Amino acid sequence: MKRQMIMLDGLSCPACAAKLEKALQRLPGVKSAKVSFGAGSLNVEYDESQVQEADIKTRIKQFGADVLE
Repeated sequence: MKRQMIMLDGLSCPACAAKLEKALQRLPGVKSAKVSFGAGSLNVEYDESQVQEADIKTRIKQFGADVLE
């Protein structure tokens, strides 16, 4: 399992953050995902044999947010 914190930009509201969190949790291989709207961050734990970091970032972008590198 890999744990990672990803900084986000562009989440427009707490409800959007909650929807993104649920969408990430539905990805195969994601054990946990917690989005903090106030901090603009995502803490995610996932199995790299089932899902890649790029898949997670793609899902984030589908929700209109950007990943800060």
